[in-house]
Amino acid sequence: MSYIGIMCPNTSGHLNPMIALADALRTRGHRVTFFLLGDPPASVKTAGFQIVLLGGSIFPPDQYRAGLQRLGSLQGRAALKQTFAMGARAAEAILKVGPTAARAAGITALLVDQASFPGGTVADELGIPFATVCNALLLHSEPTVPPFFTHWQPQDSWLSRTRTRVAWAGLNRLYAPILTRIQERRRQLGLPIPTQIAATWSDRIQISQQPEAFEFPRQELPNQLRFVGPLRLPNGYQPVPFPWDRLDSRPLIYASLGTLQNRVEGTFRTIVDACEGLETQLVISTGHGVAPEKLGELPGHPIIVPYAPQLDLLSRSALAVTHAGLNTVLDSLSTGVPMVTIPITNEQPGIAARVAWAGAGENIIPKQLTPERLRAAVVRVRSDSSYRTAAEQIRESIKAGGGAPRAAAMIEQSLELTL
Repeated sequence: MSYIGIMCPNTSGHLNPMIALADALRTRGHRVTFFLLGDPPASVKTAGFQIVLLGGSIFPPDQYRAGLQRLGSLQGRAALKQTFAMGARAAEAILKVGPTAARAAGITALLVDQASFPGGTVADELGIPFATVCNALLLHSEPTVPPFFTHWQPQDSWLSRTRTRVAWAGLNRLYAPILTRIQERRRQLGLPIPTQIAATWSDRIQISQQPEAFEFPRQELPNQLRFVGPLRLPNGYQPVPFPWDRLDSRPLIYASLGTLQNRVEGTFRTIVDACEGLETQLVISTGHGVAPEKLGELPGHPIIVPYAPQLDLLSRSALAVTHAGLNTVLDSLSTGVPMVTIPITNEQPGIAARVAWAGAGENIIPKQLTPERLRAAVVRVRSDSSYRTAAEQIRESIKAGGGAPRAAAMIEQSLELTL
């Protein structure tokens, strides 16, 4: 039996798919432990996996928690910079604490989130194989494909290629503090030194939970990359209480800004104002960023909950309004539900751009968001059946992807895991 360690950011968007993949590997007979910064997440405990904390005195849990709280209140470039600042501190902690912790546990292989850049160096230091798991949007650079933090779609023009090249160069500057820490550690160990961030990912296998149909045309993806679609537990997410008796016969609109970048209270109010009078029923999931009671009594009396049974609600919905987090978008596409996206930061603009490119919804940039603009987009996406048709086509691609069970089988083969 192989003993697999998992390293990923300690946020729901990364943890939930990793838990599903860990469960699929456990079903195949392997032992799995999570190695995380921050506080021990309840979701991992509930799924029955052991947790080893890595922050120590370098990046203690209270500081990690404070960093996430700050991130949740930011938007755009400020949030992107906060993400990379946390990434640099995380790299320092993982490089110093990770090898000792993994060696003490007896780990024989690692699964490393694509955004946990130093994880591959931990594996190389221990001399064990590792796989890269792309739980967020693909981070792979390509000259004709705009970076993940932009809302641009690929265009074959001089201007498009130029701005794309400039944007990738800017992203590399943000990567630099993380890459420098990795280079310094590998130099100390006598390991090959990467000159770009892509060299920190696995050369054996890279798993993406995007369906292949939900990615811009690509020419330079590595041969070891596999699209498997959403990584989900066999029975979906953990059950969440919900006042089902409050649903009525009106078409349902499900709105969520995720569980992290969701502390912009005004955006929730804009969604409510936009949907008022549309003869629809609005359900809002606020995450832990805004308490439902803080929003008070709102027009149209929407159902507001801190967490919602997302897949169950989406399966009943006519439309979703979302921040374009990958997991929410994949859940919408899995149920064939079109979207209006309001991307806040990090890879969300790139995900929203792909929603629009695929024809499965429309995108509104936050600085252009008004109740009137959002209302018009909601009406268009609801009334034009082509949006739902496009979402349903991607749903078929998701069904063919194989999800967590297929990913587990491919990882087992590529890393030569033993039973």
